[in-house]
Amino acid sequence: MKILTKCIFIVLIISQSIKSQNYIDATASLEQLYFQLNKFKIATNISKDSLENAQLSIESLKFGFDDIAIKNINDESIGIVINGPGLLLDHFELITNYKLANFYNLILTDLSDKRYETPMDAFEVLEKATEAYFKKNEKYPKNYNDLVIESLIRPDKYPFSNNEWNYTMSLPISIDARTTSSHKKQEKYISLNWETKKITNKESDNFPKDSTNWSFTFNINEIKQSLLSDINIGLSPKSSSIEYFQKYGKFTLKGLSITAIPNNDIFEQTNFKINDISLNINNLFFQVLDTEGYPNFQNGSGDFSIKNLEFKIPPSITNDETINFLMLELGARNGLLRIRRADFNFRFYDNEFGIIEALFDSPFLKINISGQFSFDTRKKDFSSLDLFDTEIRINPISYGVRDIIREWEIENDKNLNREGPVIVLKLTGPVNKPTIIGLD
Repeated sequence: MKILTKCIFIVLIISQSIKSQNYIDATASLEQLYFQLNKFKIATNISKDSLENAQLSIESLKFGFDDIAIKNINDESIGIVINGPGLLLDHFELITNYKLANFYNLILTDLSDKRYETPMDAFEVLEKATEAYFKKNEKYPKNYNDLVIESLIRPDKYPFSNNEWNYTMSLPISIDARTTSSHKKQEKYISLNWETKKITNKESDNFPKDSTNWSFTFNINEIKQSLLSDINIGLSPKSSSIEYFQKYGKFTLKGLSITAIPNNDIFEQTNFKINDISLNINNLFFQVLDTEGYPNFQNGSGDFSIKNLEFKIPPSITNDETINFLMLELGARNGLLRIRRADFNFRFYDNEFGIIEALFDSPFLKINISGQFSFDTRKKDFSSLDLFDTEIRINPISYGVRDIIREWEIENDKNLNREGPVIVLKLTGPVNKPTIIGLD
């Protein structure tokens, strides 16, 4: 929005500079203006040993405008009709080979450290509490309870309120943390060496930090864009105005894929694919007055859609305890996550009201949103957007998602309104702080 407003300001400045001059009626037209590439290819070596390199190929690229017409009427208005910019990209491919950090090990390190976050925070508190105890009593505490008795730690506060971890003290050698029977996953143990103040037995210490040879491939089968719009610039001695009417605008992208392969190991490749992305904006109309300086939207409609998204996670990542549990909860097999489609549609009318619809459809979760909104177009942000008659229907398909939602309800002492297995919530009020009906 800010970029669009700045562009409009530039047009207003130009119109202000010419409106003081006298022009006779005039017209101008241009049938076609295009930039085009066919069978473009480029390759380069980035390193001396040629292990780091890149290749780019484009079957065809066409970008430009059709049927541009400009008409000045008696120095009072300028009318512009623009068919474009149009874009057609056919078979884009970028292949690169680089030596970079092992991103898999970085991810595994973060996941592992996250699982040990509670005892690592506890070690920090226990270290300070032990030092305070020693200063007061001139001896080390024998166990955890000695620190509790001296009120140096609070067992009812984080991190000690987490009953999945138990702490033993063998000072001045170490402080140890082990999982309890409340911990439902693999048993864990971690230790703080008192002399060196270093944490030992961390899983993340086992992941190599060496760089890895990566091969990246980025593919797009096709991109198409078409746009038709009218622009009217009003010129008067007192003020200027711009009216923009986009009759239609369409953008489609087909066959997007991204692949990352470490050390030429195709079994450890990561794949991201989207079959189809589309964006349509039609009958969009707004006006800008130089006395206001920002667009005043009147009406418009649009839809955004993504179909058949796939994300393939490599075995080294899916074998991680946290990711493996998440895959089971989502009902995903072989590290493959799928989203059938994600849609968002809107219609804005009468300079104030609108209708929205959204859909998220996957094998593990389906969400439908439908509703209406009002919006003060004189405001520069969305703080004035109010929802009404808006309903969210959440259908947790996999048992794992149902369990996650139920656990959230128990932890937060909430009961979500349901129609059978489907969660039904209604929203009303300001979009930044709506009232949610059905969340008790």
